Amino acid sequence: MTRTNTLFFVDNTPYSRDDCARAVAALATHPPLATPAGLRLAVCLNDSFQWLALCLHLKDHGGSVLPIHPGTPLAAARDLAASTGCHYLLHGDGATLEDCHPASSTGNDSPPPGGELIQLSSGTTGHPKTIARRWTDIDRELESYVGLFTEANGLSPIVACPVTHSYGLICGFLAGLRRNAVPRIVTNLNPRFILGVLRDAPEHLLYASPTLVALLVRMLPPAQAFHTVMLSGATLPAPLLDTLNQRSQRVCQQYGCSEAGCIALTTRLQHAGLLGQVLPHLSVTAGASAEAPDEIRVAINSAHGAPIHTRDLGYLDAQGQLHFLARMDDTINVAGINVYPGDVENVFLRHPDITDAVAYKQPDHYAGERVCLRFVASQELDPEALRQWCRDQLSPHQLPVILEQVEQIARLPNGKISRRLLTPQPEPETRAEVIS
Repeated sequence: MTRTNTLFFVDNTPYSRDDCARAVAALATHPPLATPAGLRLAVCLNDSFQWLALCLHLKDHGGSVLPIHPGTPLAAARDLAASTGCHYLLHGDGATLEDCHPASSTGNDSPPPGGELIQLSSGTTGHPKTIARRWTDIDRELESYVGLFTEANGLSPIVACPVTHSYGLICGFLAGLRRNAVPRIVTNLNPRFILGVLRDAPEHLLYASPTLVALLVRMLPPAQAFHTVMLSGATLPAPLLDTLNQRSQRVCQQYGCSEAGCIALTTRLQHAGLLGQVLPHLSVTAGASAEAPDEIRVAINSAHGAPIHTRDLGYLDAQGQLHFLARMDDTINVAGINVYPGDVENVFLRHPDITDAVAYKQPDHYAGERVCLRFVASQELDPEALRQWCRDQLSPHQLPVILEQVEQIARLPNGKISRRLLTPQPEPETRAEVIS
């Protein structure tokens, strides 16, 4: 897969450090890119190689950067650059560097010494938050991540997810370089192409979204198997995870947030909620058990400031492993008993005709909240027969009061479902009464 001086691949094309230096020299005809320290740059380049070469240059020279996905329309990229306080926007083929005139309301005009990586949170509220992390903090994360994830040593990282996002950029690309591997960045997301890349690199470590992994495992030829798969983001349904474990030597999962980066990882994923060991540069508090969960809170060791509130419900077991139960906002409280949507969904997904399902809550006058479920199936199913089918597998408080068959369940771009959008919201007058 590699040649002597190859630093990384983009699809099938190898690139060396000399190639990166030439790409940066071409871009550095724009004076701000030649001396980026103290500047905040937004970058929306079509060419992933150009972006990665420039990213390494900015990291080494104290530049601050907001990576923008190349599919973002130019007008939207300009808005993002201005709203996050960037001084310049580099876009397209790199020939144009625009002055952004950042709004004064964004805070400090200059980033901290050493520069930072600027990201936008991908929450479900529709209003992403700007997160800036110093490159020194990212280096600390990389050291911690590589030191804990020794199972990745000797494997070829295949990064089939955006390298404008921290998962692909930090954990896939930069961590691969840190362990002296040769990452392969996959921009051709045709599943057959990706399966060919994995076949040609039998000792691989695949970074991909759960949605893409779910598609790949269904298309995997009988004679082919995955080596190591890393999951992040939305959890895989239990039946699909069982299949993935059968077709892989190792299934891993990592958990994180925009403010802290990767928080925990497991190198042997036994159930979807297992998040694994906390990275050693972090401290985490959570519940004491599955019966007594609490919010997962994260503190960065040797750093000052309040803990990061994840709004995720979980617990630490006796071995110190972190477990996820549900988003706090998604937990359904039925007459004082917590119901976690994933537990309900996994039961229904074991039905031979059901291909997708989402459990969510609705207000209930008597029980406080009630469980509802939307599902996709290969044929029309009778709701009462379906409810009877699952009675032996769910407790009475977990049984959906409403079952609705639909043609498709909408997902966010990151593959997650916003259950908040499925739950009926109070009328404005009601919300005002509650607030007052």
